[in-house]
Amino acid sequence: MIISHRHKFIFLKPRKVAGTSVEVALAQHCGDDDIVTPVTAFDPQWDEEEYDHPGTKQRGYLRHSTLPVVRRRLGRPLWDAYFKFAIVRNPWDLVVSQYYWATREVDWQPFRKTIGGSLSRFWKYPLRVRRNVFALGANVARTFWKLEDVTFDFFVAYMLHYYPPNGRFYFDRSGTVGLDFLIRYENLQNDYASVCERIGLPPSELPSLKTKSRAERKHYTTYYDDRSRERVAKTYRKHIEHFGYHFEEP
Repeated sequence: MIISHRHKFIFLKPRKVAGTSVEVALAQHCGDDDIVTPVTAFDPQWDEEEYDHPGTKQRGYLRHSTLPVVRRRLGRPLWDAYFKFAIVRNPWDLVVSQYYWATREVDWQPFRKTIGGSLSRFWKYPLRVRRNVFALGANVARTFWKLEDVTFDFFVAYMLHYYPPNGRFYFDRSGTVGLDFLIRYENLQNDYASVCERIGLPPSELPSLKTKSRAERKHYTTYYDDRSRERVAKTYRKHIEHFGYHFEEP
């Protein structure tokens, strides 16, 4: 997440929408007085391109701070005066990306643990009750179904609620979009160039970051059956209605 007083813009960073790529590109133009939250360091296992990022811990702000949090923390006058934008993505495509990120080969992933490992999370992370419950439930179900690996259908059925929709990055309490512009993931580079023009920055080619967890690049529609397709449609109904997304043909 970035609040640039130098260039008078606010970039909110939803999950699994190429937000790190946009944030790294924008952060290079920020000054010492700007608020730039940290991102995970370059990792050749997951990142296509090496990068530096000037972000630091910011009191009151997190890398995925939502619209209500940032508006309240920053104050209404600056919020109203600055150009505010984020990225939106087709929900069915986003869920496929979530699946690969959630099931990648890292030891700390909660859904890669045994039931005993899931129970230990309640001791290690006592404040993360909701996440711990979902992790335990998913691993109980995986054990019951005798699944060695998490399939996409299992992810949608048992793990999707662990990753709530990005609505709080876009909508205010009235249910309307509270931002000035939304970059479409499907038109990422061109929309990013439009943002740069609006805030007075030179457009640049966005880096390819956090992309290696998805080895296969099949069209997202090939992952779904009728049940999983409808479950995502129900979970992301508000996004689909507001942003006009639909389930495409492969």
